[in-house]
Formats: sequence, C-alpha cells, structure tokens
Amino acid sequence: MAIALRGLCMGAADAVPGVSGGTVALIAGIYPRLLGVIGALRPSLWGVLRRDGIGAVWRALDGNFALALLVGIAFGLFGLSTLVLAGLAAFPALVWAAFLGLVMAAVPVLARAVTHWSLSCWVWLTLGLGLASGLGWMEISVPQTTLGYVVGGTLALSAMILPGLSGSFVLLLVGLYQPVFSALHAANMSVVVPFAGGALVGLLGMARVLSWLLARHQPQVMACLIGLMVGSCVQLWPFNHAPWSAVNAALALAGLVLGCVAVWGLDRWSKT
Repeated sequence: MAIALRGLCMGAADAVPGVSGGTVALIAGIYPRLLGVIGALRPSLWGVLRRDGIGAVWRALDGNFALALLVGIAFGLFGLSTLVLAGLAAFPALVWAAFLGLVMAAVPVLARAVTHWSLSCWVWLTLGLGLASGLGWMEISVPQTTLGYVVGGTLALSAMILPGLSGSFVLLLVGLYQPVFSALHAANMSVVVPFAGGALVGLLGMARVLSWLLARHQPQVMACLIGLMVGSCVQLWPFNHAPWSAVNAALALAGLVLGCVAVWGLDRWSKT
C-alpha cells in the first residue's frame, strides 16, 4: 500500500508541467529501486523465462514493487491529474506555489546525497541550473504525426525519469502536451500507441544511462540534478501563471507552505 501511495504521488506529479515524477521518487526513497526495475527490463529476461519460469522473471523485475508502483502511477496520472489540472485553472497561484515549495524543499533532501562538494560538483550543478533555466526560453515544435508522437514519448519519458526535469514540461515545450493528454483521456490509440512506444525507448535508455552514471559519478550526477531542480523554479514561479494581487499572494504563500510540508512528510515517511 505504501508503494502504491508513492506511485500515486508520482503519477499526479507527472501530469503537471514543471514537476517531475523522478523528483517524487527520489524524495520518497524509491528512486534507486525504480531504476533497478527499469534496468532489469532487457532481452535476457526471455532466457530467464524459458529456463526458470515466470516466477524467476517476477523476482528479477521486483514484481510486487513494480506492480504496486504502476497501479499508483496510473491512478495518479489519470485520476488525480484531473483534480490537479482543475486546480491549476481555478487557483493557479496556490497550485504553482505548492509545486515551487515541493521543489525548493526537495533540494536539501537531494543535497544530503552529496557527501563532498568538489569543484566538479559545482560545475555540474551550474550546468544543470543553466539547462533547466534555458529550457523555458526554447521554442521547439514537434509535428502531430505518428513519428512526432514517438519523438515526444522518447523525450518526455527520458525527462520524467530525471529528478528536476518534468516530462510534461518537455511536452509543453514541443507543443504536444494538450494533444497527448487529450488522447490519453479519450483512449485515442492512434496517438497513445506511438507515444507509448517512444516512451518505452526513452525510459529504458535514460534509466540505463543514469544507473551507469550513478555507479561511477554519483556526487556529480546528484549535483547536476540539484541544478536542474533549482533551474526549474523559474518556470514554477506562481506569478508567471497568475496576476499579482493580495489574494494571489496569500494563496501563493499557503501553497508554498503546503509544498514544503508535503516534502517534509514524504521524507519522514521514506525513513519509516
């Protein structure tokens, strides 16, 4: 149940431009296990199935964890995403500030993983900061074609697995956010199938790259991810999405506190 609830939080985050499901997984303490499951998806599983049976495949994929997480992500993505998107329409200052609070409070949580801040760590943090800050100014258009949806899926899921870089935000940048989410809710297979194919490629590829990098350059990778998170705050600033007023300022303050408390709760929960 606890894993499914973490997946629920990840799914809700993945639906929102600016918030990464990878960030939630990292805060919730399941990120290395998630990368392990994705990394286990490889052709050699076919040999395991033929030699040792479905039980061995289930164990290799950490099946109980993976199934609970997927169920939670699905409910969060398709269920809570509707509420989150409604909140963005009705109270944008509150919701965007909550996301900002979540990301800001997550930075010290991630920083604990960097035991020694060498010069290379600071360099990679600066590069991550620059990349995330610059993404908001880029104008890229991906055509709404079968190939375009494949490319969009690859880009979105490559970003989603990275803490600090939102897959939904990448879809927004390339002009595919509305068509993809509309197709998901309408079960439009002409969009969903090519998008899912590209998503699988992006997810498997990025997970393997990240696992390799974390095994060899963990402090630098974490520093870069922290930079990505701090840089994404530019896009989450609530008054980019709502006009300044006393009411919106109060809502933004409440949202900021809410986001920080949510991270504190997730961090405490991950240690139980």
